[in-house]
Amino acid sequence: MILRDPAYLIYLRSQPCIITGQYANDNESVVAAHIGTAGKGLKSPDDWALPLSHWVHQECHQKGEISTLRKLSPDWLLRAAFRALAEKLYREWKDER
Repeated sequence: MILRDPAYLIYLRSQPCIITGQYANDNESVVAAHIGTAGKGLKSPDDWALPLSHWVHQECHQKGEISTLRKLSPDWLLRAAFRALAEKLYREWKDER
């Protein structure tokens, strides 16, 4: 079952863009952008959404999600993502023991 949580998406829209660090303002909105796909023609679950400036989200659609996020992601975000993956792998290893 794919998670749908409209209240969470509203919350994400109130957060700063993870790429630019800017909140929505009169000139730019922040959207809850679903990252990845859940299958052909299916939107990803809401727990796979991140706050992105509208222009970043549009570029993901136009130029490709991975290449856009790779090009625009700040170093702190990449480090945080790799640390989260490392912690997940350690927890899984620990749980298997």
